[in-house]
Amino acid sequence: MGDVSRLAALASCVLPLSAAALATVALYAPPLSAGATSPGEGPEVAPIRLPAPGNDAWEPLTFRGVKRPTRYTPIGGLDAGTRAEARCGASALVLPLEAVDLSRTPVLRWRWRVVAPLDVADERIREGDDFAARVTVMFEFEPERASLYQRMRRSIALGLFGTRLPGSALTFVWTSRIAPGSLWPNPYAGESRMIALARGPGDGWRSEAVDLVAFYTRAFDRSPPGARGIGIMTDADDTCQHAVAEYRDFRLTAAEAA
Repeated sequence: MGDVSRLAALASCVLPLSAAALATVALYAPPLSAGATSPGEGPEVAPIRLPAPGNDAWEPLTFRGVKRPTRYTPIGGLDAGTRAEARCGASALVLPLEAVDLSRTPVLRWRWRVVAPLDVADERIREGDDFAARVTVMFEFEPERASLYQRMRRSIALGLFGTRLPGSALTFVWTSRIAPGSLWPNPYAGESRMIALARGPGDGWRSEAVDLVAFYTRAFDRSPPGARGIGIMTDADDTCQHAVAEYRDFRLTAAEAA
């Protein structure tokens, strides 16, 4: 992709999200539960079940210079999701999160599995920035922490498209070689951090539960701003390989439920 990173584009995309997509997300975000509580405790926080990947609320994001976008095929049934297949290419699906309160529901949960893994020598460099599965959470732009270039880019996007760009991002990845628990800056985007959750060939579905506030604080040494969106991506364009993964069951829950 030349000098355009998949993650940089995902974390700072100019993406005009449709009103229909935002409305769908609102339908899946229930109000706080009014159920029974113990004396002296506040109301329980209801989990927010997000639309299944493959639902129309997730909008496609393609990248300049990448001729082969990832193919996302919806998985139907009670356990809906999507199957992602990349052949020497890349693209993403993005879901807006305009009204999420991370102080109440900081834990992002989902399930994923890798069907066809990658074999990448070094995933920390630009030439190896491919992952069989990745989940990116994008956060609000913070102008007081931004460079002049980042502020100019944001102003141009707002003027041309009427779109507010996200700022920093956390990307949780299924790696080829890097050990789970590792954290490193994305080689293309200094405001983005990569976190390894799983490694190597998959042996079935994995359930993940990541505390976004805790991970953001670890990655950036400060509390997170508001969350703007979630992206999923299976990509293999830098190494020109073949990768297949599946994603399903995205939810936001209270920390007590983690």
